[in-house]
Amino acid sequence: MYDRIGQIKELVLGIKPVRPPSDDHNNADLLIWALYLAGGGDRWVDVEELYLKAFELAPVRLSWRTRPDLPDYKKCAKALFELEDPKRSDHLGLTTKNGAYERRLSNQGVEWCETHRTLLASLYSSTDVVPSASPQDDARRIRTLTLSTAYRQWVETGELTCTLWELAEAFRCRAQSSKTTWFVRLDENTVAARRNGDQELQGFIDAAREFVNQEVDG
Repeated sequence: MYDRIGQIKELVLGIKPVRPPSDDHNNADLLIWALYLAGGGDRWVDVEELYLKAFELAPVRLSWRTRPDLPDYKKCAKALFELEDPKRSDHLGLTTKNGAYERRLSNQGVEWCETHRTLLASLYSSTDVVPSASPQDDARRIRTLTLSTAYRQWVETGELTCTLWELAEAFRCRAQSSKTTWFVRLDENTVAARRNGDQELQGFIDAAREFVNQEVDG
């Protein structure tokens, strides 16, 4: 729909009834909530600002594989494409579009966020870990940890005897990474271990967390 008065090319992305937020983490609900928190109920929000807000809420879900401190633009763009896909999305009508790079919430989208504010805030908080998107990510993380020198030494001795560099290799980050980056990596692997019921791996991650807390500067 074009707003001739404002000379703004605004396309309303669908008018189908939409579902309420899921109890499970997913990118569609995350993006709508991120747009709301970014002020998308009152103004146009650039998609890059939207991606940064979504990454702030769910860094594990939207980060680079090798740089957990950076948002992956392709993951974010794919999530937005799926949100706006008229053939598959069940969120159509919650957002409006101004060209390729600007989004805002429709009145329906604002109402959706405010109606479900409690659930959305509990699922997508910058202080809690939002799991990564796929079981394949879990499998890759578990495989990388269990094949690492640091983990094998811990299993054999019952103690964490590796160097910080060996631990960084196990968690796919850099030894000189900030403590925040380390904890993001530790958190995402904790989620993977818990979802797969691997208590031994959780014990290793707990030991690694204590080691990092002592050895890595803030």
